[in-house]
Amino acid sequence: MHNLDPPFPRPAERQGITTRRSFLRGVLGVAGAGVLGTGALAGCDLLGGGIGGGGAQAHPLDGFLLATVALGDRYDATLAAVPALAPALTSVRDAHRAHATALAAELGKPAPKAPADAAPAPVDRAEAVAALAAVEKSARDEAVAACLAGSARLAPLLGAIAAARASHLEVLR
Repeated sequence: MHNLDPPFPRPAERQGITTRRSFLRGVLGVAGAGVLGTGALAGCDLLGGGIGGGGAQAHPLDGFLLATVALGDRYDATLAAVPALAPALTSVRDAHRAHATALAAELGKPAPKAPADAAPAPVDRAEAVAALAAVEKSARDEAVAACLAGSARLAPLLGAIAAARASHLEVLR
């Protein structure tokens, strides 16, 4: 048999000194308990699931999700009207599709189908890009607002969507 305890106390134990490791464990424990306790007291959906746990419930971001799907559809319509824009815009359209998929997954819902867009995309290249830039600017502002109003759990995703939309505006310049 081997005795795993050292034959003499460690210097920190001997002098009553708190080690960095024990200090960090204590801080993390208190912070974690505080966050979980605050979430429980506030009735927040901190760890997901929500009350009732059903994915069929309406969520405040359902409209944002539908608008994200519609934005991808708008890019599809523009690419169909002006195929020469495909090299520049396909990756932007794909990003909107990926955002819709990720947001739907976080909300526990399938990605919705957007209603058919009533306005056809312009066939002139400059007009098509200008129309997309206007839609993208509005979508970026909507994403920023959703990020600021959304839950802490969804803030990273919503912030990433807002940042991506801001970069899409640069692509459309």
